[in-house]
Amino acid sequence: MIANNLPGRLAVNVKVAVLFFVFIVSMSFVSPAEKKDIRIIAGYEKLDPLDEKAVDFLDLEYEPLRLRANRFAAERKYFEAAQCFLGLVQFNRNDSTSIYNLACCYGRLRKADLAVKSLVMAVRAGFRDFELLKRDPDFAAVRDTPEFMNLLARVPDWEDSRGEALYIKTSKLLELRIKLPRKFSASLKYPLLIGLHGNGGNPEQMLATMNQALKNEALILAAPQGAYANFPQLRGQHFSWEIQTRDRELWKIADPLAIENINEAVQLLLKKYPISEVYILGFSQGAAYAFLSGFKYPGLAAGIISIGGLFPETEKEYSILAEAEIANGKKFRVFIAQGRNDPSFPPGTAARNAEKLKKYGYEVEYQEYEGGHEISPELLKKIYAWMTKK
Repeated sequence: MIANNLPGRLAVNVKVAVLFFVFIVSMSFVSPAEKKDIRIIAGYEKLDPLDEKAVDFLDLEYEPLRLRANRFAAERKYFEAAQCFLGLVQFNRNDSTSIYNLACCYGRLRKADLAVKSLVMAVRAGFRDFELLKRDPDFAAVRDTPEFMNLLARVPDWEDSRGEALYIKTSKLLELRIKLPRKFSASLKYPLLIGLHGNGGNPEQMLATMNQALKNEALILAAPQGAYANFPQLRGQHFSWEIQTRDRELWKIADPLAIENINEAVQLLLKKYPISEVYILGFSQGAAYAFLSGFKYPGLAAGIISIGGLFPETEKEYSILAEAEIANGKKFRVFIAQGRNDPSFPPGTAARNAEKLKKYGYEVEYQEYEGGHEISPELLKKIYAWMTKK
């Protein structure tokens, strides 16, 4: 703060001096072993920046490898899953979820020393779900080993240093990406397709996916941002519609706020642009919130679209939706699609959701498509045809 109050170049020089001093002081507290690790990690002197393939690793795709890792784990192929998680974390040591999942694989493989080492690194990267750590069945085979018992003995200190977490309701500005038709005219009305990204997605990616297939259509595209940061992955920004906690009481508070944010986005667009009708598309996690928006704000949407997503749960202690709201709500059109090779949900999940809504009197279009947990341009074109079909 003091440096910022100094004029011009003097402030910059003071900042540089302070940062250099902090660096020197911090290095004085690093053990010789840690200094050696830092040199190994850097290894820059062995890299050839003029090699034509020097930056090829930046183009590697993270998400397919994560899905493959989860699939191997679900199939109990823990060695193969560990290979995938190692591949993920070597590019991002802050990916606490993947590091923890790597530890789970080691637990299943009865490698207590590697499981413990990975768990320590997961905590260092930001993992804080210590209750899960204490009871996770993935560590049943190593829980009674000296290594794991010593790790559990450290948990109270980690919890104590972390303190107690409280949550406050506050307001913040969230990004809303929008794309108008190429030949937009304020004198005409256009349907609005608002896309809700999945867990770990972001509005920019969602809008780009929709625009790739629908850029030539007379359609307004929009994509809001989930409020909660998630998936510290290889690159980019990643968000969730769900609050990142296991506290079910907080779920009951946070979920209505997420739906309220979606409604606010729609209302803003209705005031700003000539819109004829609203369609809300939800991918993966976003599908549940698309449905919740339709049920909780009757008349908000002419149609709800679910791609590779779950239906919101009802009649649970943490549910904010009742079966009566579905049965007696204002009926909107529904389009449900699921990939035949989608590893994220059991086969038939989407079909059962479609049948349930049909029984309640909703007009439902259900389609299965070749592929996995993804949104293809071909599917989006089918959705647009469905939207414009009267």
